[in-house]
Amino acid sequence: MTLLSKRYATALHRLAMASGAADAVGTDVAALHRDVTAPGAKALLTSPDVKEAERTAVLGKLGQGRHALVQNLIGVLHHRRRLEVLFDLHPEYHALALAQRGEVEGVVETPHALGEGELLNLTKLASELSGKKVTLTQELRPDLLGGVRLRVGNTLYDGSMQAALQQLEQKLMQASI
Repeated sequence: MTLLSKRYATALHRLAMASGAADAVGTDVAALHRDVTAPGAKALLTSPDVKEAERTAVLGKLGQGRHALVQNLIGVLHHRRRLEVLFDLHPEYHALALAQRGEVEGVVETPHALGEGELLNLTKLASELSGKKVTLTQELRPDLLGGVRLRVGNTLYDGSMQAALQQLEQKLMQASI
């Protein structure tokens, strides 16, 4: 993600909040992201071999049926020759929308699948640790051996067997014989 994408996402989010359309704009930005990350779309939007009229027509179709703020953003990015911002816009906008609602996304990494109760308990723990409402997704990581690794926002809580073994190894290496 680029600083430029973050700037445009911030401006778009502020305008959407001011007009009361943050959710509608967020939905359109997500749909736009799916469209621009489709195979071949990036080359069509950024390649110097594509004629300007063809690119303009494609951008018109991309903006068709979307919120006016999203259509305007597409036009501004095209005019300023910054279409690469479209590829990182959704993650930045989504993060801003979550932060505005006091929410955060997290990932729990485990060596085996967790049950619903275990995932619910970890979600509650993550919410208590972060002070925000947390939505967890689960990733299977067999290399962890046991335990869990919990990432909430930019914070990592590592309770895995792998981390415990690494800490033990460090202590043994530092111990005097």
